[in-house]
Amino acid sequence: MKLNLKLYTIFLFVLAALIFWEGTATAQTYDSTFYPRDSSAVLYFRNKLDTYSPVKLTPIDTTLTDFEAYNPLDTMYFFYASLGNVGLAYKNLDFTLQNKVGFDYGINTFKAYFLDQQDIKYYLNPRAYTEIGYVTGADKEQLFNASHHQRVFKRLALGVDFNLINSLGTYQRQKSDDVKVAVSGQFFTKDLRYGAIANYTNARVRVRENGGIIYDSIYEQDIETNRSIIDIHLTEAENKLRKSGLYLQQYFQLSRKIKKPKNDSVPAPVKTFRLKFGRIAHSFSYNRYSQVYTDASPNVEYYPNIYIDSVNTYDSVYFQTMENTFSWTNADYLDRLSSQPFIIQFGIKHQIGNVKWNEVLPAISSAPTYKDGIAGDKVFGDPDLTGTQNVLSKSTFSHFIPYGEITISPHPFIKVFGKASYVLTGDDYQGDYNVYGLAKFQILRNKPYKTAFNFALDLSNTEAPYFYRHYYSNHFIWDNDFSKVSTNKLSAFITQRTTKIGVDAITMNDYLYIAADTLPRQFGSSIEILKAYWYQRFVLGKFDVDGRFVYQKVSEQDIIRLPEFMAYFTVTFNLQLFKGALKTRSGFDIYYFTKYYADTWMPAIRSFYPQNEMELGGYVHADFFLDFNVARTRFFMKMQNILQPFMENNYYQVPHYPLQDMAFKFGLSWRFHD
Repeated sequence: MKLNLKLYTIFLFVLAALIFWEGTATAQTYDSTFYPRDSSAVLYFRNKLDTYSPVKLTPIDTTLTDFEAYNPLDTMYFFYASLGNVGLAYKNLDFTLQNKVGFDYGINTFKAYFLDQQDIKYYLNPRAYTEIGYVTGADKEQLFNASHHQRVFKRLALGVDFNLINSLGTYQRQKSDDVKVAVSGQFFTKDLRYGAIANYTNARVRVRENGGIIYDSIYEQDIETNRSIIDIHLTEAENKLRKSGLYLQQYFQLSRKIKKPKNDSVPAPVKTFRLKFGRIAHSFSYNRYSQVYTDASPNVEYYPNIYIDSVNTYDSVYFQTMENTFSWTNADYLDRLSSQPFIIQFGIKHQIGNVKWNEVLPAISSAPTYKDGIAGDKVFGDPDLTGTQNVLSKSTFSHFIPYGEITISPHPFIKVFGKASYVLTGDDYQGDYNVYGLAKFQILRNKPYKTAFNFALDLSNTEAPYFYRHYYSNHFIWDNDFSKVSTNKLSAFITQRTTKIGVDAITMNDYLYIAADTLPRQFGSSIEILKAYWYQRFVLGKFDVDGRFVYQKVSEQDIIRLPEFMAYFTVTFNLQLFKGALKTRSGFDIYYFTKYYADTWMPAIRSFYPQNEMELGGYVHADFFLDFNVARTRFFMKMQNILQPFMENNYYQVPHYPLQDMAFKFGLSWRFHD
C-alpha cells in the first residue's frame, strides 16, 4: 500500500478553492443565529459537522476556576501517576476502558502531549482573538502557549495554536521538551448549506529517561538535599515521539433553505409538509507517527535482555493511517434553533495504514509467545549475538467500518442515545465491534432541583493493540497471537446541579497487560472492577469546596494495580476588590490516595508494569495558590507540595521517581480582542 502526495495535493486544492470562492464573493451579512454579533464574544466549536446543526458553540473560559492547574495532565485527569516532572510519561489512575475499534497501536503514556481531533477548537468571533500564556517555576520549568484566530474573509476563518513545555526537572536526566502546533481553518456558505473545517497538526515529545533513582533512601532520609546529583539508573537514554497529520471535514445540506419574504406586509405562508433530505458529510484524515528510543550506554543490569548491540540502542517504529468517512444524518440546519426529537446517523469508514520497524533478528529460532497468563518456553536464554542483523520490516492493514448513531427525545423527560460500530473486513480486525447506549431521565426538570438519572451500557470486542502482538527491539522481542479482548460495562449515575454520584461495573475477558517481567500477557479468566464515585461542589458565601472521590475494587489485583480510594478536593475563598475590577481566588488543592503496589516505568517500551517491592501512597499532597484577574489578564502564584518540609519524604506516584519538593510557580495569561 502506498500513501503518496496526491492526497496532499487534493487537500490543498480544495482549501485553495474555498479561499478563492470566498475572496471573489460579494459582501455578505452575518447570520445572527450563527455568528455572534457581540464584538467581545469568543465562541468555539469542535469537529462534529456531521451531526450538529450545524455546530455546537461553547464560550471560552475566562473564569479563575482551576486557572492554577497549568499541567496538561491536570486539565485531562484528576487522578494520575507521573514521573515527577511536567511533560513526562504518566498513567491514568481512574480506570478507563481502552476499546478502540479498528487499528490501535496501543501506547498511550504520552497521549496528553499530542493533539487529537476532539482537541482542536474552531473559533467564531467577529474580531481577531489572541491569547498568550506563560508559566515558570523551579528547576527551569517553563510552559508557553499562544493562540490566534481571525476571519480572513467574512466566511473564512483561520487560526493557529502553539504549546511548549520545557522543564529541566529536579533530578538528573529528567528534562522534557514537548512542542505541539495546530493550524486550522473553517468555511461556511452564507446560507450555511455547506461547511468545511480543516487542520494541520504537528506534535513532538522529547524526554530524557533516567530509569529512576538508584537509592531511594537518599531521598527518603534527606541525606542529599541537592537532588540533581543523586545517582540514577540510565545516563544516556531518551524517548522521542512525533505525530503529524492532516484533517478535512465537510457537510452539505440536501434540502434548500426557505427564503423569507422581503415585504413584511405580505402574510406568512401557510405551513405545509416539507420533505427534508438531511445532511451528507465526508471526513478525511492522514496521520503519521514515530517512536524512537535511544540509549548510548545501555545498563546491562537495568534491561532484561540485550539482543543485538550492547554498546548502543536505537529502537524505532513508524506507523501511518489514512481514513475516509462518509455519512448521512437527518439532522437539519433548518431546525438548529429547536431540538429534534429523532436524529439518526449512519456511515462507513475506510481505514488503511502500515507499521514499519527495525526488526532485530538474533541467532534464535523464534520469538517467545505468551497467552492466557501462562509463559511459553523462552527460547532466548542468554542471546548469542553472532549473526544478528537489523532489518526494516513492514505490515499493512485495510478495513471498512460501518457505524451508526441514534438519538430519541420523545419528551423533555427522557432522552435515549445509542451508537455502534463494526469492522466488516480486514484480516486481524474483522469482527471488532463496540455498542454504547445511554438512557437519561430528568425526574425533576425545574431549578433548583434539576435532577437526572442516567443508565449506560458499553459492550465491545476488539483486537489486541498492535504493540502487544508484535514488537522488535534491542531489549524486547515478542510475536504473539492473542485473542480479542471482550469488555462489558454497566453504569448508573445521578446528576443534580453541582452533584454527580455514580457506579460502574466492568467485566473484562482476555485482558491484556504488561507483566512483572516487562512482557505482554493475556489473562484467560475474567476480571471484574467495581467503581463508585462522587463529585460534589459546595458554595458557601465566598467559599467554594469542590471535591472528587473515587473508590475502585479490582478482582485481580496482581494484574491491575490501582489505589482502592482516591480523593481530590479544592477549597477556595473568592473575593472581588475595587468594585469588581480585581477578582481574586485563593485556596488549597489537596490530593490523597491509599497505599498500594504501584506500577513502575520501563522507558524502552514506554509502558508501566507491576512490581511488588515498593508500596506507595497514604500521604497528603497539598498546594497553595493565589489567582487574580484584572480586565483581560489572569495570573497565579502557587506554592507546590507545601507539606513536604514537615512530613516524611515519601512523595512518590511511581516507584523510584520522587515528586518535586516544595517549589514556587508563577503563571499568567493575556487575552486580546482586536
